[in-house]
Amino acid sequence: MSGELLFLLAFLVSVAIGIAVVRAQKKRRGITRKDWDRFYLDPEQVNADQAEQARAARESHALTLEEESRLELERLQKLITDRKKVAWETDLSYHVWSLYRSHFRSMGPHAIHANSHDGKWYELKILKSSNQNDLKKYEFELSGTRYRFEEDEDRHAISNNIKLFNLRVYDDTDRCLMDIPMKMRVDDTGKNYYISSDSPKAFIMGDWIKDFINASLKHQNIRKQEIRTQKHAERLREIEELKDKFGIAD
Repeated sequence: MSGELLFLLAFLVSVAIGIAVVRAQKKRRGITRKDWDRFYLDPEQVNADQAEQARAARESHALTLEEESRLELERLQKLITDRKKVAWETDLSYHVWSLYRSHFRSMGPHAIHANSHDGKWYELKILKSSNQNDLKKYEFELSGTRYRFEEDEDRHAISNNIKLFNLRVYDDTDRCLMDIPMKMRVDDTGKNYYISSDSPKAFIMGDWIKDFINASLKHQNIRKQEIRTQKHAERLREIEELKDKFGIAD
Protein backbone atom coordinates (compact mmCIF):
# COMPACT_ATOMS: atom_id res chain seq x y z
CA MET A 1 0.00 0.00 0.00
CA SER A 2 1.44 3.32 -1.04
CA GLY A 3 2.11 6.16 1.33
CA GLU A 4 -0.72 8.29 -0.09
CA LEU A 5 -3.29 5.59 0.60
CA LEU A 6 -2.02 5.15 4.13
CA PHE A 7 -2.28 8.92 4.74
CA LEU A 8 -5.85 9.03 3.36
CA LEU A 9 -6.90 6.07 5.47
CA ALA A 10 -5.42 7.66 8.59
CA PHE A 11 -7.24 10.93 7.84
CA LEU A 12 -10.62 9.21 7.44
CA VAL A 13 -10.11 7.27 10.66
CA SER A 14 -9.30 10.53 12.51
CA VAL A 15 -12.45 12.22 11.16
CA ALA A 16 -14.65 9.26 12.19
CA ILE A 17 -13.15 9.26 15.66
CA GLY A 18 -13.72 13.03 15.99
CA ILE A 19 -17.40 12.75 14.98
CA ALA A 20 -17.93 9.90 17.47
CA VAL A 21 -16.33 11.93 20.27
CA VAL A 22 -18.56 14.98 19.57
CA ARG A 23 -21.72 12.86 19.51
CA ALA A 24 -20.76 11.17 22.78
CA GLN A 25 -20.15 14.53 24.45
CA LYS A 26 -23.56 15.87 23.28
CA LYS A 27 -25.33 12.75 24.57
CA ARG A 28 -23.48 12.88 27.89
CA ARG A 29 -24.38 16.55 28.38
CA GLY A 30 -28.06 15.89 27.49
CA ILE A 31 -28.10 18.57 24.76
CA THR A 32 -30.98 18.22 22.34
CA ARG A 33 -30.99 19.40 18.78
CA LYS A 34 -33.17 22.31 19.77
CA ASP A 35 -30.75 23.30 22.55
CA TRP A 36 -27.74 22.86 20.26
CA ASP A 37 -29.28 25.06 17.60
CA ARG A 38 -30.09 27.76 20.16
CA PHE A 39 -26.40 28.53 20.56
CA TYR A 40 -26.49 29.91 17.06
CA LEU A 41 -29.58 32.16 17.57
CA ASP A 42 -29.44 35.93 17.61
CA PRO A 43 -29.09 37.17 21.28
CA GLU A 44 -32.10 39.47 20.86
CA GLN A 45 -34.23 36.50 19.80
CA VAL A 46 -33.07 34.55 22.84
CA ASN A 47 -34.08 37.46 25.13
CA ALA A 48 -37.49 37.71 23.45
CA ASP A 49 -38.12 33.99 23.94
CA GLN A 50 -37.19 34.25 27.60
CA ALA A 51 -39.51 37.25 28.10
CA GLU A 52 -42.37 35.38 26.44
CA GLN A 53 -41.83 32.39 28.71
CA ALA A 54 -41.83 34.65 31.78
CA ARG A 55 -45.06 36.35 30.64
CA ALA A 56 -46.76 32.98 30.07
CA ALA A 57 -45.70 31.87 33.54
CA ARG A 58 -47.17 35.02 35.11
CA GLU A 59 -50.46 34.58 33.25
CA SER A 60 -50.65 30.96 34.34
CA HIS A 61 -50.11 32.00 37.96
CA ALA A 62 -52.78 34.72 37.69
CA LEU A 63 -55.26 32.23 36.28
CA THR A 64 -54.52 29.92 39.19
CA LEU A 65 -55.21 32.71 41.71
CA GLU A 66 -58.41 33.65 39.86
CA GLU A 67 -59.60 30.04 40.04
CA GLU A 68 -58.77 29.88 43.75
CA SER A 69 -60.77 33.05 44.47
CA ARG A 70 -63.74 31.73 42.47
CA LEU A 71 -63.76 28.44 44.36
CA GLU A 72 -63.44 30.23 47.71
CA LEU A 73 -66.36 32.52 46.88
CA GLU A 74 -68.50 29.54 45.87
CA ARG A 75 -67.60 27.78 49.13
CA LEU A 76 -68.56 30.81 51.21
CA GLN A 77 -71.81 31.31 49.31
CA LYS A 78 -72.81 27.71 50.04
CA LEU A 79 -72.00 28.09 53.75
CA ILE A 80 -73.98 31.35 53.91
CA THR A 81 -76.94 29.71 52.17
CA ASP A 82 -76.87 26.91 54.76
CA ARG A 83 -76.81 29.42 57.63
CA LYS A 84 -79.62 31.47 56.14
CA LYS A 85 -81.57 28.22 55.96
CA VAL A 86 -81.11 27.81 59.73
CA ALA A 87 -82.50 31.31 60.29
CA TRP A 88 -85.42 30.57 57.99
CA GLU A 89 -86.26 27.16 59.47
CA THR A 90 -86.28 28.54 63.02
CA ASP A 91 -88.28 31.63 61.89
CA LEU A 92 -85.63 33.62 63.71
CA SER A 93 -86.34 36.94 61.97
CA TYR A 94 -89.92 36.80 63.21
CA HIS A 95 -88.91 35.92 66.78
CA VAL A 96 -86.35 38.74 66.94
CA TRP A 97 -88.91 41.20 65.62
CA SER A 98 -91.57 39.88 68.04
CA LEU A 99 -89.25 40.36 70.99
CA TYR A 100 -88.31 43.85 69.85
CA ARG A 101 -91.90 44.86 69.17
CA SER A 102 -93.26 43.58 72.48
CA HIS A 103 -90.61 45.19 74.70
CA PHE A 104 -89.07 48.12 72.89
CA ARG A 105 -91.40 49.39 70.17
CA SER A 106 -94.61 51.14 71.17
CA MET A 107 -97.48 48.97 69.97
CA GLY A 108 -100.34 50.32 72.10
CA PRO A 109 -101.83 48.74 75.21
CA HIS A 110 -100.67 45.22 74.34
CA ALA A 111 -96.99 45.91 74.99
CA ILE A 112 -95.49 43.68 77.67
CA HIS A 113 -93.10 45.28 80.15
CA ALA A 114 -90.20 43.76 82.02
CA ASN A 115 -91.75 44.09 85.47
CA SER A 116 -95.22 42.79 84.60
CA HIS A 117 -96.81 39.35 84.69
CA ASP A 118 -95.71 38.36 88.19
CA GLY A 119 -92.02 38.45 87.38
CA LYS A 120 -92.21 36.10 84.39
CA TRP A 121 -90.04 38.55 82.47
CA TYR A 122 -87.36 38.93 85.12
CA GLU A 123 -84.77 37.52 82.65
CA LEU A 124 -85.22 40.53 80.33
CA LYS A 125 -84.02 43.84 81.71
CA ILE A 126 -83.91 47.10 79.73
CA LEU A 127 -80.72 48.98 80.64
CA LYS A 128 -80.54 52.04 78.38
CA SER A 129 -82.29 53.61 75.39
CA SER A 130 -81.36 56.44 73.03
CA ASN A 131 -82.43 58.04 69.77
CA GLN A 132 -79.82 59.89 67.70
CA ASN A 133 -80.55 61.07 64.16
CA ASP A 134 -83.60 58.78 64.05
CA LEU A 135 -81.49 55.73 64.92
CA LYS A 136 -82.99 54.05 67.98
CA LYS A 137 -80.74 52.04 70.28
CA TYR A 138 -81.78 49.85 73.20
CA GLU A 139 -79.32 48.13 75.51
CA PHE A 140 -80.78 45.22 77.45
CA GLU A 141 -79.97 42.04 79.31
CA LEU A 142 -81.53 38.70 78.43
CA SER A 143 -80.84 35.56 80.45
CA GLY A 144 -77.82 37.25 82.02
CA THR A 145 -76.23 38.35 78.70
CA ARG A 146 -76.09 41.91 77.35
CA TYR A 147 -77.31 42.83 73.88
CA ARG A 148 -78.30 45.90 71.89
CA PHE A 149 -81.10 46.52 69.41
CA GLU A 150 -80.71 49.13 66.66
CA GLU A 151 -83.60 50.17 64.42
CA ASP A 152 -83.79 52.92 61.77
CA GLU A 153 -87.51 52.90 60.91
CA ASP A 154 -87.89 56.66 61.46
CA ARG A 155 -85.30 57.34 58.75
CA HIS A 156 -87.53 55.88 56.05
CA ALA A 157 -90.78 57.13 54.55
CA ILE A 158 -93.79 55.12 53.46
CA SER A 159 -94.01 54.62 49.69
CA ASN A 160 -97.01 52.87 48.12
CA ASN A 161 -98.05 51.61 51.56
CA ILE A 162 -94.59 50.03 52.04
CA LYS A 163 -91.86 51.02 54.47
CA LEU A 164 -88.41 49.41 54.40
CA PHE A 165 -86.01 49.60 57.33
CA ASN A 166 -83.42 47.54 59.24
CA LEU A 167 -83.43 45.87 62.64
CA ARG A 168 -80.08 44.74 64.05
CA VAL A 169 -78.95 42.79 67.12
CA TYR A 170 -75.49 43.36 68.64
CA ASP A 171 -73.70 41.54 71.44
CA ASP A 172 -71.74 43.24 74.21
CA THR A 173 -68.58 43.31 72.03
CA ASP A 174 -70.35 45.40 69.35
CA ARG A 175 -70.50 42.43 66.98
CA CYS A 176 -73.61 42.32 64.77
CA LEU A 177 -75.35 39.02 65.45
CA MET A 178 -78.17 39.59 62.99
CA ASP A 179 -79.17 42.26 60.48
CA ILE A 180 -82.79 41.88 59.36
CA PRO A 181 -84.14 43.85 56.40
CA MET A 182 -87.75 44.61 57.38
CA LYS A 183 -90.60 45.27 54.99
CA MET A 184 -93.65 46.84 56.60
CA ARG A 185 -96.95 47.00 54.75
CA VAL A 186 -99.27 49.69 56.05
CA ASP A 187 -103.01 49.56 55.40
CA ASP A 188 -105.13 52.50 54.26
CA THR A 189 -105.72 53.74 57.80
CA GLY A 190 -101.98 53.81 58.49
CA LYS A 191 -102.44 51.95 61.77
CA ASN A 192 -102.17 48.23 61.08
CA TYR A 193 -98.80 46.75 60.19
CA TYR A 194 -98.10 43.46 58.47
CA ILE A 195 -94.49 42.47 58.90
CA SER A 196 -92.40 40.34 56.59
CA SER A 197 -88.63 40.09 56.18
CA ASP A 198 -86.13 38.78 53.65
CA SER A 199 -83.03 36.74 54.40
CA PRO A 200 -80.70 38.35 56.95
CA LYS A 201 -77.88 40.55 55.66
CA ALA A 202 -75.69 39.27 58.51
CA PHE A 203 -76.14 36.28 60.81
CA ILE A 204 -73.79 34.77 63.40
CA MET A 205 -74.94 31.54 65.00
CA GLY A 206 -74.67 30.98 68.74
CA ASP A 207 -76.49 30.34 72.02
CA TRP A 208 -78.23 33.72 71.74
CA ILE A 209 -80.65 32.19 69.21
CA LYS A 210 -82.17 29.87 71.82
CA ASP A 211 -82.60 32.68 74.36
CA PHE A 212 -84.31 34.99 71.85
CA ILE A 213 -86.68 32.30 70.59
CA ASN A 214 -87.60 31.21 74.13
CA ALA A 215 -88.31 34.82 75.12
CA SER A 216 -90.43 35.34 72.00
CA LEU A 217 -92.43 32.16 72.62
CA LYS A 218 -93.02 33.18 76.24
CA HIS A 219 -94.41 36.50 75.06
CA GLN A 220 -96.70 34.75 72.57
CA ASN A 221 -98.03 32.41 75.26
CA ILE A 222 -98.65 35.30 77.64
CA ARG A 223 -100.39 37.28 74.93
CA LYS A 224 -102.61 34.31 74.04
CA GLN A 225 -103.53 33.93 77.70
CA GLU A 226 -104.34 37.64 77.88
CA ILE A 227 -106.63 37.31 74.85
CA ARG A 228 -108.39 34.27 76.32
CA THR A 229 -108.88 36.06 79.62
CA GLN A 230 -110.21 39.15 77.86
CA LYS A 231 -112.61 37.10 75.72
CA HIS A 232 -113.85 35.25 78.79
CA ALA A 233 -114.56 38.52 80.61
CA GLU A 234 -116.41 39.89 77.57
CA ARG A 235 -118.54 36.75 77.33
CA LEU A 236 -119.43 36.97 81.03
CA ARG A 237 -120.57 40.57 80.59
CA GLU A 238 -122.58 39.63 77.51
CA ILE A 239 -124.24 36.75 79.39
CA GLU A 240 -125.27 39.04 82.25
CA GLU A 241 -126.59 41.68 79.82
CA LEU A 242 -128.66 39.10 77.90
CA LYS A 243 -130.08 37.63 81.12
CA ASP A 244 -131.03 41.09 82.33
CA LYS A 245 -132.62 42.09 79.00
CA PHE A 246 -134.71 38.95 78.71
CA GLY A 247 -135.43 38.34 82.37
CA ILE A 248 -133.63 35.04 82.52
CA ALA A 249 -132.58 33.84 85.95
CA ASP A 250 -129.96 31.24 86.74
